[in-house]
Amino acid sequence: GKFSSREAAVEFQQQQLFLHLQWPRTSLVSKPERSPIWDHPEELEDQKEYTFRGTFRPDYMKRKNLALSNEQLRKFDENGFLLGVPILEPEDLQVARTEFDELLASRIDRAPSDEARFRSAHTLSRPLHQKVVARLAKHQKVIAVVEDIIGPKFVCWSAHLFCKLPGDPTEQPWHQDAGFWPLSQSRALTVWIAFDDVDASNAGVTFVKGTHRLGRLGWQPTDTEHHLLTQKIPDVDLLGELVQQTLRAGEASIHSDLTVHSSGPNRSSKRRAGLALRFVGTDARCLGSMINGYNMNQACIQCKGEKSDPSGHWQTLRRRPGGKRAGPRH
Repeated sequence: GKFSSREAAVEFQQQQLFLHLQWPRTSLVSKPERSPIWDHPEELEDQKEYTFRGTFRPDYMKRKNLALSNEQLRKFDENGFLLGVPILEPEDLQVARTEFDELLASRIDRAPSDEARFRSAHTLSRPLHQKVVARLAKHQKVIAVVEDIIGPKFVCWSAHLFCKLPGDPTEQPWHQDAGFWPLSQSRALTVWIAFDDVDASNAGVTFVKGTHRLGRLGWQPTDTEHHLLTQKIPDVDLLGELVQQTLRAGEASIHSDLTVHSSGPNRSSKRRAGLALRFVGTDARCLGSMINGYNMNQACIQCKGEKSDPSGHWQTLRRRPGGKRAGPRH
């Protein structure tokens, strides 16, 4: 049914979550502090729709899948994520890892302290401008996986070249990506390609099954010392089964922007490196800029050329000669 206001819908959602899951144990903060780096302004919130659009329906039994089986699509719809999806062949993996290692070394070799090294490794600069990112965002298997889930029209609007070094104490609190992105609809997903073997020992991501169907969940302020986000979703053990990301190098995990997930500190002697490619169906719209001024729709990789977004809302990333950043195409 329809509600008279967003406030009424949120109140109903909270009542149902407590009735069926006894969530949360403690009170939520109505408007937690938004991250100045990762978040959008509060005034855009009322324009957003947090609804998961399923990929698997009975009539899909007749469709021609590009990469994922019907069983994989059913599991994605049920769980909100997939693990162990093969993407890179050994030769492709070696090339990607070599390029990544060179970029990483340029960031951390002169860092004056361990803390500086950890921070530098977390985010390699201007990822969409890096050759390895542009190539993998258009990789045949990546495109096929994304199209199987969100349909034929999509762009890669963001990427994160990432490494959690051995001993890095940083935690990523429990969160939903959709809460931070100024999208009109929850039509985004992340393809996380592992450059190293990943498991619990080197701080692989943990997902909470089924949370993509609960809508936007409330927050509390983050209370850990070393964190990237200022908010967290509390009491996730009440929301669903926790599933550890386990990947071999060259494999990927895929998750919906509504799926609750987190990662802990890396207490092992092994790094965890990979590439997070973020895609959005182009039927969604960017509602405005992030708090830091970044506009999601003004510099994207058009994975399928002009077919990616015939409307032109999601604009193409360009580069000037010499590698300097150019403005968006209008």
